[in-house]
Amino acid sequence: MLLLVVSLIRTAWLSDDAYITFRTADNVIHGYGLVWNTAERVQTFTHPLWLALITPAFAATGEVYYTAIVLSMLVTLAAVAVLGRRLAATPWNLVVCLAALLSSKAFIDFSTSGLENPLTHLLLFVFVWLWWDEPFDVAQGRPDGVRRMRRLSFVACLCLLNRLDLAPLLAPAIVWEMWRLGPRRALRPVLAGFAPLLAWEVFSTWYYGTPLPNTAYAKLNTVVAASVRLQHGIDYLLRTLEGDPATLLTIGLAFVAIPLSRYRRDWPLLIGIALFGVYVLRIGGDWMMGRFLTPAFALAVALIARAPWSQARRPALATAAAVVIAGLFATWEPAILSGYGYSYANNLVHGRRTQKPMDNETKTFLRGVMDERRYYYEATGLLKTFRANPRPNYEWSVEGLRLRDGGGHVVVHINIGMLGYFGGPRVHVVDLLGLGDPLLARIPGGTPDSPMGHFSRALPAGYIDTIETGNNHLADPDLAAYYDRLHLVNAGPLWSAQRLATLVQVLAGRYDDLLARYVNRKKPRA
Repeated sequence: MLLLVVSLIRTAWLSDDAYITFRTADNVIHGYGLVWNTAERVQTFTHPLWLALITPAFAATGEVYYTAIVLSMLVTLAAVAVLGRRLAATPWNLVVCLAALLSSKAFIDFSTSGLENPLTHLLLFVFVWLWWDEPFDVAQGRPDGVRRMRRLSFVACLCLLNRLDLAPLLAPAIVWEMWRLGPRRALRPVLAGFAPLLAWEVFSTWYYGTPLPNTAYAKLNTVVAASVRLQHGIDYLLRTLEGDPATLLTIGLAFVAIPLSRYRRDWPLLIGIALFGVYVLRIGGDWMMGRFLTPAFALAVALIARAPWSQARRPALATAAAVVIAGLFATWEPAILSGYGYSYANNLVHGRRTQKPMDNETKTFLRGVMDERRYYYEATGLLKTFRANPRPNYEWSVEGLRLRDGGGHVVVHINIGMLGYFGGPRVHVVDLLGLGDPLLARIPGGTPDSPMGHFSRALPAGYIDTIETGNNHLADPDLAAYYDRLHLVNAGPLWSAQRLATLVQVLAGRYDDLLARYVNRKKPRA
């Protein structure tokens, strides 16, 4: 455990994407609501539960940088405590699990970063604990299937509130439990368990006008074909294999962790890992190396915690050594050895300085996938920021503070996290990637060569004037008509009868033809 704490301190950092959520939290604290730009209601965060955790923490401390890092570490340590106290069958199983955690670059990198991954790991460990800990009804003299269904559903609900695309990972287990209990008997406990998620979806649809985060529309509404996304997904796994082999090895070990005697009970967890892998491939992976793999990794570690072949000293030590050695074969610098010098600014290869100027470009961005911690660590790493002013001291945070001091502005950018947070509530950030902009998110963006999650859009004529003046100056009549309806939903009075009627029509696709005509006119002609 001490080694893990040291490793987390050495590698702690924050990503630019985390500051997107931080801006929403800051707006909540200052009374602007659950918004990104204060002029409109847009859900730019994908993790309502993580937002609910960090917002009161930020309010209590009055500071976000250290608060986010410390909170992430505490949640990670809580996850490891559940792993050690509730999941590991023997101390030797725990040795293998800790070796995997320390050797996984994805786990180490995203146990801080300011994103929701630590809470995901904790919730998945709790889910597996409840999966194995079947409650017993003393009065009936048999297992209490209803209570088990309710508990599993509730924890699965919390997982989905923390990251909705964990559904493929958990769906097989929930569906199997419903089948075991019987669909009719299972319906009530499942609805009770998932009630918080259902409540959030109702609220989100009413408040934001959409059941899904705005980021989902921005990332899925693109010109990138399914075959191209699949190739990006393959590249994502290959990039992980090169830079983080221990993570993929650990996920693979999960498929031999379950003996035949327990296979009938635990196979839904393995199916969940496999389905999640298919999902990652289908969406094209991610921009950040390893981020989307940590949920499958955490579930795999939980299964390894009771693997029979690691319950004795010799096989456990051999497996732990194999995982550590795999981690040491990571291209450029293993996770277990990276720390203060692991950054884009320094030409370091396995701790040795090199004179090749392109080394860090290659190490940081390869196969269309970014080693996010390497890119940001110099500016946002915990060990780098003690004397930084502002903290983090990065070009986007400095630019944001300049905009804040200058009063209200409308700015156009593609990196909106630090810029938006430090710019403050009077700065309206138009996000060309569409993550924080409801209109641009609905206009197909990107090219086949676009990195996943980064699909830039062309600004419609008159859009900036529209935002600056509050009057519709969009040049295209169809887009202008569509924007009027969308803006009423996003910025109109919440309980207005006109807004609610328009919301129903927008959800029903009543105005989609307006947008489609605009998009068709903008398509390049052969």
